[in-house]
Amino acid sequence: MLNFFPNAYPDEDFGSIVYRYFKLSSNPYMMEIMSKLFNVKTVRIRFILPKNLMTLLNNLPGKHSYSLDRLVKEHSYLPLMKPFFTDNEYHNIIEDIGMTKGKIVIGSDQLKHLISNHVRYCPLCLLEDYEKFGESYVHRIHQFKFVLVCPTHHTYLISSCPKCQQPFLYLNRRLLGTPYCSNKHYLPSFAKHSLYTSVLDKLIHQVADETKFIIYNEKNIYIELIRQRYLENALKKGYFSPNGLMQRNKSLIKDFLDFFLIENLEVLGIKINQIHRKFARIYLNLQGNHYNILIHILLMIYFSGSVSNFLNNKIIETEPSIPFGRGPWECLNELCSEYKQKSIVVCQRYSFKDVIYGTFKCENCGYTYTKKCNRRTLQNIDGIYVKNKGWLWERKEEELFKLYELKILQAKKVNKRNRILDKKIQIPERNSFAWISLLFQVYSNVKSYKETARILRTTEIYVKKILIRHQKKVAPFNKSESLKKIV
Repeated sequence: MLNFFPNAYPDEDFGSIVYRYFKLSSNPYMMEIMSKLFNVKTVRIRFILPKNLMTLLNNLPGKHSYSLDRLVKEHSYLPLMKPFFTDNEYHNIIEDIGMTKGKIVIGSDQLKHLISNHVRYCPLCLLEDYEKFGESYVHRIHQFKFVLVCPTHHTYLISSCPKCQQPFLYLNRRLLGTPYCSNKHYLPSFAKHSLYTSVLDKLIHQVADETKFIIYNEKNIYIELIRQRYLENALKKGYFSPNGLMQRNKSLIKDFLDFFLIENLEVLGIKINQIHRKFARIYLNLQGNHYNILIHILLMIYFSGSVSNFLNNKIIETEPSIPFGRGPWECLNELCSEYKQKSIVVCQRYSFKDVIYGTFKCENCGYTYTKKCNRRTLQNIDGIYVKNKGWLWERKEEELFKLYELKILQAKKVNKRNRILDKKIQIPERNSFAWISLLFQVYSNVKSYKETARILRTTEIYVKKILIRHQKKVAPFNKSESLKKIV
């Protein structure tokens, strides 16, 4: 149990909080501090993403205001990335941050290229924090490479003392606690304001503002919404064909570079080779390595003038051109509270030969299915393919399996062909939850894959597939213990 841990300041970088604990602890050995706080062996306090936060939270003394959710949202870099991760990816990252089993791959690899190697400060924030809190600290928003000015004071950030060129680094474990550098130069006197006299100055300032907007509104921004807005805007500008597929990638690249100018993009840190032939497919469809957040911010500015306008303004006139309509679409999970209701707001489209596929996912239960339509006529093709039944279905199915678990495991050992009269059995629609329930009941009675398949009018392989999927989740069958329970 720790004796104390400092309270966090607004938008304070997590490494800055740890550094202040290090200074107050009077322990000169950083490795001991890191081992005590997070059970890790390292002297580095610069975290791309924090690790083993539950170890820290479980050892905090008395009543405190810290939580895993608060540390991640208010003091890590993850909120800027969250809108561009799927729900499953984000959930895995949060689990890793809470209790790290190894290297945090998802999240860290995408973020490390966005974070400055040097610690960066706003000279006026240093003074303002010192006057308000009695000490200066590292602001999270200032550490993104493409944020060149402070969104609050409109001053350019510094990564070294303008007078003596002393760099600000995490490595030397000497973060600034006052508005003076290590050589006692008064840093606020070097504050340089953005003058807004050029297109570049305005762009630099807008990028900083838009970055702050995403961080503080990440709860209302999600990957499906971004993908939908990209589709609508690309259709409006003619980069997508009427069936919703990319057709003018070169035109998009040319228009994008003409709008921002290559030299301005280079100042922000974008290299021309990042705007390549797969640019539109990767970023507009959010597929593959689409994690350069600056490019997304610039695309949103290009399409709508700002991130806020991009997210909130719908383009109504694109409706007739979009395969499967504009939505919303129905959830087909009979166990979901939104069953048969139009609760799905996003459709992900892709094509193969003469067919366009639309994937629909219910955010309430995770149920995901695919529909098809003709690429030329946009007429729907009969048939629906279920890609994933979702977490709600799987949980309910697992609960149902446990009701018959003992009998099913015994039947697995016996597995004899016991024919029964099944003429009066009413078979529900295949793959419905009632059908799955009947499968468990029949197998636990007849003790045969083949007989169960005959009764339910399906294949023996499919019966095995469903049963084995659940049997892998339970302990191996113990015949002697089961016989004792029966007796």
